[in-house]
Amino acid sequence: MAAKERAIHLDYFDPAVGKVPNPGMGVQGYVYSDHMRFGYTWAEIQPSVPHEMTPLDRKSLERMAASPHCDNLYYRCEWRDIQQEKGKLSLPKEFEWMLEACEKYNKTWSFRIMSSSVTSVYKDSVPEFIKDHVKMIPYWRTIGVQEWYPKYFPEYSSEFLQYWNELNCLLGERFDKDPRLEFADVSGYGFWGEAHHYSLQRPDQKEEINWEPDNVEEVTEFLMESHLKAFPTTPACMNLHYTEYGFADRVLEQNGVWLRRDSFQAHMNTEEYRWIHRGAKKGAMIWEPIRAHIPRTAPLLFTSSQMVQHCLDYGANYFGVAFTPWDFVMSTHNYQDLMDQMDAQVGYRLRPAMAWRRENADRTQDLVLQLLNDGCGAIPGALRLKAYFPDGSTAEKELPVGAPFKGDENLFALPIPERFWGASEREVIRVSASLKMRGKEKLVRWAVRQELENPFEIVLPLRAFVD
Repeated sequence: MAAKERAIHLDYFDPAVGKVPNPGMGVQGYVYSDHMRFGYTWAEIQPSVPHEMTPLDRKSLERMAASPHCDNLYYRCEWRDIQQEKGKLSLPKEFEWMLEACEKYNKTWSFRIMSSSVTSVYKDSVPEFIKDHVKMIPYWRTIGVQEWYPKYFPEYSSEFLQYWNELNCLLGERFDKDPRLEFADVSGYGFWGEAHHYSLQRPDQKEEINWEPDNVEEVTEFLMESHLKAFPTTPACMNLHYTEYGFADRVLEQNGVWLRRDSFQAHMNTEEYRWIHRGAKKGAMIWEPIRAHIPRTAPLLFTSSQMVQHCLDYGANYFGVAFTPWDFVMSTHNYQDLMDQMDAQVGYRLRPAMAWRRENADRTQDLVLQLLNDGCGAIPGALRLKAYFPDGSTAEKELPVGAPFKGDENLFALPIPERFWGASEREVIRVSASLKMRGKEKLVRWAVRQELENPFEIVLPLRAFVD
C-alpha cells in the first residue's frame, strides 16, 4: 500500500458580507449615452421636438463617480461624437472629464462607439467625412421613443469596414494600455452596435424584421478581428447577438472575450441562456442598465427591482444602473436596498475556504488551497496564485481561465521550499491572487469575513503536523 500523505489545517475563511470590489466586475454608471434626457416617454420629451441631448454637467458626473456604489464609468456615444476627420480622434470634453474622474476617484472605465443608434437625436451616427464614400441605408422604427424618420445606417461595404478599422486603431493606440480601461465593446454592426437591425425597412411595413446583409458573416468576423487586433491587452465585450455568427465559438475560447445582453426581456430564449452560461464560464457577463422602479416611466425597459435577481440568476459580473448620471444618483438616494443587493451579489467572490500544509508520499511538502467562488459571476480571466515565504522567496501557480468554477472540487497546490519543511507556526506564508484578463493583470481582494491586514493577502501560520 502506498504511503499516506500527512496534512494539517492551517486556517479557515468564511464568506464576506457586503461589497468586495474587484477587477472584472461591479456596478456601472453611464457617463454619457444616447439617452441623455430627463424623461424617456414621448409625452415627456415632446415639448422639445426636435429634441436635443440634455447636456452633461461636470458636477453630476463627479457625484456619480464619487459614489461608493459606482465601480466602472461607461461612455456610450455615436461615431460622429468622437471622430470628425480622417486619421484623428476628436474626444468630447465629457470624455476627458470621465478619464479625470477615474483618476480622482480610483475608478475603472469602459466604452462603446456606435455606427447607428435608433435613439440618436440625429438622422445618422456617422461622421460627415465618410458620407461621400459610404452608402446610407434608410430605416423606420415604431417602438420606443419616437424620433425623426427615416433614419439611416451605413452600408457594410469594404469602404465602411476600412474606416471603422481606422477608428479601432486610433482608439486602441490611445487607450489599450490604460490600466483603468477595463473593457471595450465590439461594435460597428447593427443598431447601438448590438449586431441586430430590428426595424421596418419600408414606412408601410407592419412587422419588424432583423435585416442582414448578404456578407454578414464576413462583416461581423472582420469587425471582431479588427477590434481584437487594435486592443491586444484590453478585454473585448460583444453583444449576445454576435453569437448568431460563426466566429463566436472560436473567440469565446479566448481569455478576455466577454458577453453582454442589451436588456433582460421576457422573450429571451433557452439558446441565449446556454450561450450566456457557456461564455460566463470563462468571462464576464455584462447586463445593460437596470433602472430603479419609477412608475411614471413604466413603459421603458426595467422598472422593477425584481430584474436584479433575474440577472443574478443568469450570472452577472456587471450591472449598468440607468442611462445617465442623474438617474444613477437618484437610484443611490431612493433605492438603497437595490444598490446594496447589487453591491453584495454582483460578480465573483474569491475565497480560500480552507488551507492545508501537506506532506506527500515522496516527503515533499505543499501548501494546498480549497478555493471557492461564492459569487454569481465567473472569474473573468486566469488567476495567478502567489505564495510569499519567510525568506522572501515565492512560488506561483496559474489557474485555468475561469477557475475556480462554481461547484469546483479541485484543490490548488503550491510547493513549500525544502528549507521550510521543518518550520513551525512562528513562521507564516502570505498568499495573494491576481487576475489576468486578456493582457492586463490586477490584484484580487479576498472575499472573506475575517479582517485582513491587507485585503489582497491571507496570512497562514506554518502549523506543525500532528503525528
